[in-house]
Amino acid sequence: RAVVEAVHRLDLILGNKAAYQEVFKPENISLRNKLRELCVKLMFLHPVDYGRKAEELLWRKVYYEVIQLIKTNKKHIHSRSTLECAYRTHLVAGIGFYQHLLLYIQSHYQLELQCCIDWTHVTDPLIGCKKPVSASEKEMEWAQMACHRCLVYLGDLARYQNELAGVDTELLAERFYYQALSVAPQIGMPFNQLGTLAGSKYYNVEATYCYLRCIQSEVSFEGAYGNLKRLYDKAAKMYHQLKKCETRKLSPSKKRGKDIKRLLVSFMYLQSLLQPKSR
Repeated sequence: RAVVEAVHRLDLILGNKAAYQEVFKPENISLRNKLRELCVKLMFLHPVDYGRKAEELLWRKVYYEVIQLIKTNKKHIHSRSTLECAYRTHLVAGIGFYQHLLLYIQSHYQLELQCCIDWTHVTDPLIGCKKPVSASEKEMEWAQMACHRCLVYLGDLARYQNELAGVDTELLAERFYYQALSVAPQIGMPFNQLGTLAGSKYYNVEATYCYLRCIQSEVSFEGAYGNLKRLYDKAAKMYHQLKKCETRKLSPSKKRGKDIKRLLVSFMYLQSLLQPKSR
């Protein structure tokens, strides 16, 4: 009941026209912190029934919706302003929280993820024998997948940091996404995020590869289909523009760059033509 009430109050704040000015006020930060505590409590009290739901609410209401609000209103947010500083702090705090949660889940359920990730809970060898975990198979399954989702959220937060001036966290975001894939290789969503992170590198070839990997995964992510279609539409436009361009006499270095562009754009256009039309 307390979770539902906190969510309702946060929704009212976000519904205001000037929400981006209100969202980092101390009382609203305090409300998000309260919701975060309640969601974590709910996760560990009822992991099977409410774990996933509590995770989603926590991510969406405490972090993601605030991020989207700031990104939507970025024209109002000036560099080095108090608001931008608060947003940077919000992202850093999110990374700290999810790293702590990732360690806590591993410790609580004694998960052995050393072979998958480098952010692991290391047990003290001096303690000796570990106490057996009194958790059901379904609870252990939730814990493993919760670690996977924590890594995806960490990747997202690092990706949002990377969009800010003076921050270069692209490799960090990439690392978190690949570790999420190590924990649950059957889930394709981290590939979709890697595609978004790649942006328009190499005329969208890298992003296309990631979206295709996402779609081909055992559990694909629906959003990847739309992302892939958008890139194929871009490729078709670029291909037809290239064909129209006149072949001027260019220096060898410029000609090489032009040839590489033509090759990659043509390759992308060919990919789009070879795709099945079922979607």
